[in-house]
Amino acid sequence: MATPTPNASDFFAISLHDAGAIEFGAIDNRSMSAPARDTIYSCNASAMGDSLSRPWVGPDGTIYFADKPVIEGSVEWSNELSVSVSTIGERTISGNGLPDHATGEYPVARDSEAFSYDRNPNSIAEQEIEYVVPSKPQLADEPQCLPMGTIGVALSGGVFFNALDADLRDAVANEIFDACEGHPQANGAYHYHHNSPCFETGEEGEHSPLIGYSLDGFGIYGPNDVNGEAITNDELDECHGHTGPVPTDDDGIVEVYHYHVNGEFPYTLGCFMGDTVVQAQAPQGGGLPPRVRR
Repeated sequence: MATPTPNASDFFAISLHDAGAIEFGAIDNRSMSAPARDTIYSCNASAMGDSLSRPWVGPDGTIYFADKPVIEGSVEWSNELSVSVSTIGERTISGNGLPDHATGEYPVARDSEAFSYDRNPNSIAEQEIEYVVPSKPQLADEPQCLPMGTIGVALSGGVFFNALDADLRDAVANEIFDACEGHPQANGAYHYHHNSPCFETGEEGEHSPLIGYSLDGFGIYGPNDVNGEAITNDELDECHGHTGPVPTDDDGIVEVYHYHVNGEFPYTLGCFMGDTVVQAQAPQGGGLPPRVRR
């Protein structure tokens, strides 16, 4: 079992809560039966579930992070992540599922403000992650639906889930996360439902950097377009992506299809646009909760 590294301290980037950020959530029973902007094309349900009443969510679905509780704590982990490309057109992403940033303390403490809204009893645990996706993915004739659970892997080491909680509600509007906007599910898999302030942000005025890969092989990038402006759903297709220029490791620019995270539901992917989607692995993990440095 992996254990946190010592000396967890002042790690977190400025959180969405401290910055007073807002995002535009989904608190209605919008359809998920077909690909469309502002929703998810779900493999599991035709419509979203009933939203809970949350004091940090406005009547139009606006999420006010300054009013939303956060899971406190600063636990560091022994992160492992490897990304390699073969000569036969495959990209292998493997790791232990533990993030390269500190997390909050899970399970949620009974004496915390968050506990009255989200009694997450789960502990973060090491996973066995290995996905082999196309290194040069191709667009499908038609978008493919999103499963529950993992839809991509973040370069931080955690994974992306779609924007829904287990009851098919907007997870960002209804659930509580730590300052890096992540939390564990039942088997301990640490995951994100939207952007994290602990991802690489890149340079001001430039396209956001790559922050992960989807299970169809296309890259997932941060919230800014090539001009450094926050990208909106109106500028993205029904799967939350588009074809456009992105930065490369050698400081070049290449024009490819890619996904963006942003501040509008469904936040990450709305569906898969690639013609080859690998099956999500069942999360593996278990063991005792990590030692927490207070």
